[in-house]
Amino acid sequence: MDKIRRNDTVGYKIRLLHNQIHWHMEARRKENRDDLTGMQRWTLGFLKEHIGQDVYQRDIEEAFSVSRATASNMLSVMERKGLIDRLSVEHDARLKKLVLTDKAMDMLARVDVDIRKMEARLTEGMDEQEIAELKGYLDRMLANLGVDTEGHTRCCGREDK
Repeated sequence: MDKIRRNDTVGYKIRLLHNQIHWHMEARRKENRDDLTGMQRWTLGFLKEHIGQDVYQRDIEEAFSVSRATASNMLSVMERKGLIDRLSVEHDARLKKLVLTDKAMDMLARVDVDIRKMEARLTEGMDEQEIAELKGYLDRMLANLGVDTEGHTRCCGREDK
């Protein structure tokens, strides 16, 4: 049987890619003077994807599998930073829907530019067919590990997000 060379495994190459993507995106984050945590950035992205829909704290709790206290603390910080507003809704005075501010939208626009640049850099020299095939292979690998294309884990009789 052939000896497995660590640096020639798919997992190792994916780990290297992950580390490099993270390093480059963190450098861009610092250049943009973005002082958000990863969870805050994910939350802003979630809110952007759901613009036009009422999103509440419980939706954040469910989407990211965090406790009520964790979500509440994070959203309070984001509100103090001027990234979200919590607005009352007519049908239930206890509920506050989460809305992105203009400041958050400006920040997200810069992040989108950074993501597009990273995607272009990662796929440089690939044609549309190759990119589609690569995405298909990555989706298949995720499925092999019990993860769907939304990032939800389905393993061992339980569903995690």
